[in-house]
Amino acid sequence: MSQSVQLLCSTGVFSRYPDLTGYQAILKYGPYLEVDGFEVMFYPSWYSHIERIAEEFQRSQLCFPAMHTEKNIGTTLGQTDPAERARGVHMLAKNCQLAGWLGCKIVVLHLWNWPELDDNLDNNLSVLHECYDIALQHGVELALESIPGRHFDPLTNLQRAFTYEPRSHFALDTEFLANYKQLETVFQTPWLWKEQRTHHVHIKDSIGQPFVDGKRRYLHPGEGHIDFQRFFSQLQETGFTGNLSLESPAITIDKEVDLAQLHASLNFIRRFLW
Repeated sequence: MSQSVQLLCSTGVFSRYPDLTGYQAILKYGPYLEVDGFEVMFYPSWYSHIERIAEEFQRSQLCFPAMHTEKNIGTTLGQTDPAERARGVHMLAKNCQLAGWLGCKIVVLHLWNWPELDDNLDNNLSVLHECYDIALQHGVELALESIPGRHFDPLTNLQRAFTYEPRSHFALDTEFLANYKQLETVFQTPWLWKEQRTHHVHIKDSIGQPFVDGKRRYLHPGEGHIDFQRFFSQLQETGFTGNLSLESPAITIDKEVDLAQLHASLNFIRRFLW
């Protein structure tokens, strides 16, 4: 593939927390997908054996341009106890260590996270400088994701982070932005694109309801209301040259992976590449 953007697939499409988090599914299904590489999802059970994971991934010949950090990091960074926040920074360091071993360029972080969301964002921001120092030490670009907030919308929270830490870079999520009616706003927000601060976009569709009957619902592109043709056209106009990463899971009822669905979704995105 020779486009100036890279088409990635999140390994989250092969997994589900907490019961399907093994790295073996990546090795099993990854070779069947025609992509430029994978955004590897880090899970809590990985901390104790990141060396073995790195060795097996390296032997696989798969390419990992990006990593999504373990989501509990954001929760830990938001704690009142400074020792807990320091533990969160240490967790991030382990994630960045694996990312460096795998040759990842971008590491995506939920700076805040469920269930507290942005209740204690000042605590999260208090260690953001350290987080960027850690990423720099491991040679990766730390990108803060536009995830939901309880008190403020995703872009407002990202702007707070940018004000606090001028080194901030960003990762956008089409579903979350659509749910806050911010898919157009991102293209009217100059600081997101200044100095190429946004290099990564998660691709999921949305109908405005992330939960159905109390269960998280993920939609593949084309299954919801997002006008992806318009979104990708506007994204191209910004000069974006980063990663487009499919993030919609494809786990069947018998815990297998629906490769046909993944191929269809990747082909859907591929039509818009530039």
